[in-house]
Amino acid sequence: MLTLLAMLWIAPTMPQGAVPPAPNAAAAESPLVIDPPHIDLGAIAPGSVQTRTFTLRNVSGKPVTIVSAFPSCKCTTLTDLAGKEIAPGASVELKASMDAPKAPGPKDAKVFVTLKDGSKPLIAKMEGVVTLPVQPSPAFINALKGNRTGVIDFTSSDGKPFRILSVEGAPPVFTDFDPAKDAPRSHYLVQWDLSMVPDGKFRQWLLVETDRPECPLIPLRVRNEGTGARFDPDVDKRGWFIGESVVLAGRMKPGEAREVVVDYENSVPKGKAPMPYWDVVRGVGTQDPAIAVQFLGAEKQGDRMRVKMRVTTGLKASGLVYAPVTIETGTGGGRCFVAAMVAP
Repeated sequence: MLTLLAMLWIAPTMPQGAVPPAPNAAAAESPLVIDPPHIDLGAIAPGSVQTRTFTLRNVSGKPVTIVSAFPSCKCTTLTDLAGKEIAPGASVELKASMDAPKAPGPKDAKVFVTLKDGSKPLIAKMEGVVTLPVQPSPAFINALKGNRTGVIDFTSSDGKPFRILSVEGAPPVFTDFDPAKDAPRSHYLVQWDLSMVPDGKFRQWLLVETDRPECPLIPLRVRNEGTGARFDPDVDKRGWFIGESVVLAGRMKPGEAREVVVDYENSVPKGKAPMPYWDVVRGVGTQDPAIAVQFLGAEKQGDRMRVKMRVTTGLKASGLVYAPVTIETGTGGGRCFVAAMVAP
């Protein structure tokens, strides 16, 4: 098992869970209050757009002017309130739309509102948990500080029995379940072991295959010293990054084609001009014979580019495919990875 897993991993060239500041912490020093300061979205679907409305109310006796309202990440779009004046006792709505990632796990976004009077920014927050039909816990692989083994809890969100078919294309190792004798369950404990993967060879994602049609592949983010900023050392040179680097193509047959979408985002700090031609997509390509890719077009959405491509599996492709795809732009190339389970 260990040797097979190690052979499947290829060389690559903000931890979540940090405690945020208290929402609306500056309200006592501000003429504005945010209602509500915090929105709990609960379980949210992968890839969904979550839109909610906050109300900014002037509780002072003087007019208040908003200098800016900006999000903590480019996954969130907002109502443009720059220069908006709010009369005493009046209020204005701030609509925020957060794009949920496709990978499972917690997701949050903050909105910072600054005022002309120089008071501390107000903070509004919304958060939820991206939930799949089969939900892993934890929704990541903790391979930090020498940790190389662990257990993931997989539970069906609707309580229906299911099967875990493979982990990285190899048979899963269960803690208390024998697939040869036991009936399918709604809950499993599955071991993962990366002890045979040398330092510097970690991939960013570990793929788990299930028999649920809605989630044939579950991506688990690998947290390791080499899978963060070191994994993409050229990001500052080209001025953009791919936020979610795995593209799930699901189950495919040899020779089958499927259209997929990859988003990349401007990485230049707010207030500075983007690098020229960062948003000019020249094409896509791969060196992996398991797939072929064709560039179908790109669309700009603010600080984000949405790249469409067609992925075709090779006639001899089989099993788990995890193929690197390079997006070439006017400032350089960056990689994402197409994942699929290929079988006749």
